[in-house]
Amino acid sequence: MIFMRIWNYLTGYLVIRVDGLSLEKFINLAVTKGIYLWKINRHSYTSLTACIGINGFKKLHSINRKLHCRIRILEKRGFPFTAYRYRHRKLLIAGMLIFLAILYGFSAFIWSVDVEGNEQVSKETLINELLELGVRPGAFKGRINTLEIENRLIIDIPQLSWASLEIRGSRAILRVAEGVKPPPIVNKDIPANIIAAKDGIIDKLIVLEGLAVVKAGQTVKKGQLLISGIIEHPETIGLRYVRAMGQVISRTWYEGRDSLRLDDTYRKRTGRTAVIKYFGLGDFRFPYKKEDISFDEYDVEVTVDGLVRTEVYHEVELIPWKKDINEAKAMLARTAEAKAKADMPEGAKIVDKKLKYDIIEGESITAVLYIEVLEDIGMQQDINVQ
Repeated sequence: MIFMRIWNYLTGYLVIRVDGLSLEKFINLAVTKGIYLWKINRHSYTSLTACIGINGFKKLHSINRKLHCRIRILEKRGFPFTAYRYRHRKLLIAGMLIFLAILYGFSAFIWSVDVEGNEQVSKETLINELLELGVRPGAFKGRINTLEIENRLIIDIPQLSWASLEIRGSRAILRVAEGVKPPPIVNKDIPANIIAAKDGIIDKLIVLEGLAVVKAGQTVKKGQLLISGIIEHPETIGLRYVRAMGQVISRTWYEGRDSLRLDDTYRKRTGRTAVIKYFGLGDFRFPYKKEDISFDEYDVEVTVDGLVRTEVYHEVELIPWKKDINEAKAMLARTAEAKAKADMPEGAKIVDKKLKYDIIEGESITAVLYIEVLEDIGMQQDINVQ
C-alpha cells in the first residue's frame, strides 16, 4: 500500500468528480478495463469523487462515450505537477534536489544506537563495546559486519548467551539475552555441615544429605548447626562423614528507613511544557522548532532519534514537604522499601510488610519499613577431619 502511494505521487494523479445516472456501471467498466480508482467517495446518487492515475484518466474517454457521464478534474497532485508549477524557480528545485541527495547520503550512515534485553549487563558497557567494534553514530553501514560483531560480543562479554545486531534505517539495534550462571562445582568428597547464615525462624526443612538437628518452628541464631554432616551409626560402622545438602527455608526480617526535613522542598511538574527540536549531529545542530521557555524552574527530558534531538522542558514548582505530608510519606515509603530490598538476597519471597512513621511536628518525618521474607539461610561449612 505504501509502495502504491509513493508510485502514484511520483507519476502523478488526479482527483476527479463524476456526475451521471450510471455510476455503478462506470466503476464496473473502469475495473474491467484495468483502470485503478481509489478513495472513491459517493456524495449522492448521481455524484462521486475518486483518485485516478494520469494514464487511467486517458482511458476514461472510451467509457464515457457509452455512459455519457460528466467528468471534471478537481485537483492535480503528485511530483510532475509540483515540478511543473515550480519550473521557473530553478534555485528552489536545485535546493530540493540537493536536500534529497543529502538525506540519501545520511541514510547510508548510522545515527543512533539502541540496546534491548539487557538486565545484568549495563547499557553503557554494551554501548562502549559496540564503539570499540565500530558501531557508533556516524559509522558507514556498508563497513559493519553484523555476524562478526555478534560473535565478538558473546566472546568479550561472558554474561551474554546470545546477541543480535540489526541495522534498521539509520538505527543500529542490539538485542541481547543474558545467560544463567552455572551453580558452583561442589566436591562431595569434602564433608561439611550446614549452618545458619543469619538469625531466623525455620519454616521448612528439606534434607538431601546429612542429619537434621533442628525442626520447623524453631528459632535459630547465626552460625548455629542446622544439618550435620556427621552421621553416627553406633551399632554398625560408627561415624560417617558426608557433605550435608538441603534447604533451610526460614522467616527473616529486613529493615529500611529514610527521613526528610519538612522545611525542604520537592519539585512538582505543573503540566506546562516547551519543546525545542534540533537537526544535525554533535555540535553541528540547528533548531528547527523552538518554543519559548517562559518559566524559571524546569526539568529537561532529552531524546535523540537519528539526526533529530528533542528537548522537552517541564515547568516545575518548588513545594515544601510540610504542605504535602501525604506526598512526603509516599516518597519515604518508596525509598525505605528500596533500601530494605537492597539487602535482600535474590529469590527471597516477601510475606509481610509493616510500615510506620515518626513525625516531629514541623521539623522532620521518618519512615521505617520492616519486611518479612522466606529465604534459604543454610550455608555449608567444611568439616576438618583429622
